[in-house]
Amino acid sequence: MMNELQILLNDEQLKKIGEQVAASLDIKEIIELISSGERYMNKKQTCKYLKVSNNTLDSWILCGLPQILINNSVRYDRFAIDRWMNQLEKTS
Repeated sequence: MMNELQILLNDEQLKKIGEQVAASLDIKEIIELISSGERYMNKKQTCKYLKVSNNTLDSWILCGLPQILINNSVRYDRFAIDRWMNQLEKTS
């Protein structure tokens, strides 16, 4: 026989738990992307990898986010993106 434990949480606590669960699911998707060995990503994958919206990615592209253009097809190198982000961190 198993005993039951009830925990009562207020709305704010439930909201925080929900946010943490959602964040951990996003992290899981990013880890899967990284571990899949996919170095070159399309725009949607890049947004997911960086956890930003399409509009934010467009803005970062204007700021110098590296792209690879092959016959009107754009790809993003995960390693180049990481280097670019690290450079920004060093200059901030």
